[in-house]
Amino acid sequence: MRLEKIKKCSRYAAIVALATVVLLTFADVCAAGQYDDLAKEAMTNGWRNDGMTICPIKLGILLIIYLAWVASTGWCNNDSERLGDPDQSKWNGINMIVFASAFVVALLIPIFWAGLPVVILGWLVPVFVYVKARNKGMLDADKVMTPSHLSFWFKTKVLKMKVKPKPLPYEGGSPIQIEATGLNVDEHVKMLRTVEARNYEDSVGYNFFRELLYHALHARATEVIIDFGAEETKFQYQIDGVYHLIPDAVKKPWLREQADVVAATAKKLVGANPDDRRNRQGGYIKLLYDKNKKGKPKTCDALLQTAGTATGEVFKIVFQFKTASFKNVSEICDDHDRQEKMRALINSDKGLVVLATAPHQGLKTLTTVMFNTADRFTRDFSGVEDVQHPYEFIENITTTKYDSAKGQTPMDVLPDVYFREPKVVLIRDMVTLDAWKLACEEVKNDRLIISTFRAPDSVSAIIGLLKFGVEPESLASALTAVLSQRLVRKLCETCKEEIKPDPRVIQQLGLDPETKKIYRKRVHEPVEPGQRDYYVPCEDCRDIGFKNRVAVYDMLEITDEMRQVIAANADLAKKEQALRQLAFKSGQRGFLVDGARLVQKGVTSYEELVRCLSGKTN
Repeated sequence: MRLEKIKKCSRYAAIVALATVVLLTFADVCAAGQYDDLAKEAMTNGWRNDGMTICPIKLGILLIIYLAWVASTGWCNNDSERLGDPDQSKWNGINMIVFASAFVVALLIPIFWAGLPVVILGWLVPVFVYVKARNKGMLDADKVMTPSHLSFWFKTKVLKMKVKPKPLPYEGGSPIQIEATGLNVDEHVKMLRTVEARNYEDSVGYNFFRELLYHALHARATEVIIDFGAEETKFQYQIDGVYHLIPDAVKKPWLREQADVVAATAKKLVGANPDDRRNRQGGYIKLLYDKNKKGKPKTCDALLQTAGTATGEVFKIVFQFKTASFKNVSEICDDHDRQEKMRALINSDKGLVVLATAPHQGLKTLTTVMFNTADRFTRDFSGVEDVQHPYEFIENITTTKYDSAKGQTPMDVLPDVYFREPKVVLIRDMVTLDAWKLACEEVKNDRLIISTFRAPDSVSAIIGLLKFGVEPESLASALTAVLSQRLVRKLCETCKEEIKPDPRVIQQLGLDPETKKIYRKRVHEPVEPGQRDYYVPCEDCRDIGFKNRVAVYDMLEITDEMRQVIAANADLAKKEQALRQLAFKSGQRGFLVDGARLVQKGVTSYEELVRCLSGKTN
């Protein structure tokens, strides 16, 4: 391909050279004809010497310009090819036509020094027009013919110096970079958003935003809330499911002017309107941080959402990590009996199994863990998910996707999935009633169908499905089990402190009456005025008192009595009460059994278990 282009450029060069000879011959004829006076003047100040021979110096100047034109045209061609420019042939044509035209015009001008600038302009103008067009939308480091680029080129190519490129404004500071991203967004648009945000106000807002996100990631935050108030900006991190207000001593506050620049920069990254501070806006960004030994950075997508408030504006940033924190049930549950029940549930022959959690309680992780535990090698597994809400890849599951952004639902793909006769079907986020009804029918074909639902516990998930419109009789006949999960924070092993349990706590949790100690987070006791405070904040947990989370489970296996209650024509409140009574009667005590065991072992505290079961986030 490149050889053909070189041959093409050579043919063009030969044509230009031939045209030059023809024009010089034409000048000879004019000089020998009736225009004697004009020809004599041209021979003195023009292209030839008095002896009618071509001036070597002038010919050398033209040859140098011609060779420079050939070199610059070749560079434009190669550069546009490297960048994948669709207008590559157009730029080649412009370089050729403009230079040839300028050369012809220069030859028609009898005075050499008047025609020479025309040739030079014919050579340089197309080059600079191309450079300006190709630099548009490029990062500063990728631009050419800029003062910094020319200086770097001269030092490295001409002087052969080893020069380290000067970092650009957005490259210093925190070792994290932000790029615009998002589904159904053109790559060129993403690049323009990234460049515009990086260069906005000399990268001031971009660098402050980077610093905040890097600090949040290293604080193990999963969400960040920025409250742009009228007087000050406040920060909150969600760490292990609980929001913490970040004090000024930990996170340096932003001035009003800095906050405005940060807000505008963040909106430019997601394609939002920086001037709109009232309406809801949002989009996705990509974070690249903490390079490993091979120089490859970690990556994380983040959802940015904005909303106006009475005093300003609030930004919410949700980090979306690509891999789950746990891989199998043994990593999230340390009770052997519970592990075996979970394995038996996911390896059932048929039935409808619902995985349920409240928001921010690890539904994606629970789904991944359960299917990593399943036997996916002896049975045919199929999965259905929305491309707008991707889950972690699981080996040996054939996944069929639909796009909710285009108005599609699971029902657009489920008939084809069931037609392929898989033994197990995983339907993530089954958002339509028709899909639930079809799932209940497909269970009759000896199929195991597993889906997810948002609910605080197992009984609430059943009532929620009935409220959603699933027919009671169909649900009663198809449903085999509901597995609900909540995440409780683990006490920091470095700073947790031992206490004597209150007898009421022992009774409430059903602990062994002989229990002599349980644990809690360390308490910073106040000191008397004038006394020295010896309290040292824990660096391991950032003095939160908790680090990481562990799951507690409410596994409800549906009995015949429960089926009768679900199918009965009764008030939903009465059904819920009856189901809870039957669950307790059958020994299924919900989250409390797992939670009490963790308190007994010192994994978590009684106060944290109460907070978790009450659903509080602070």
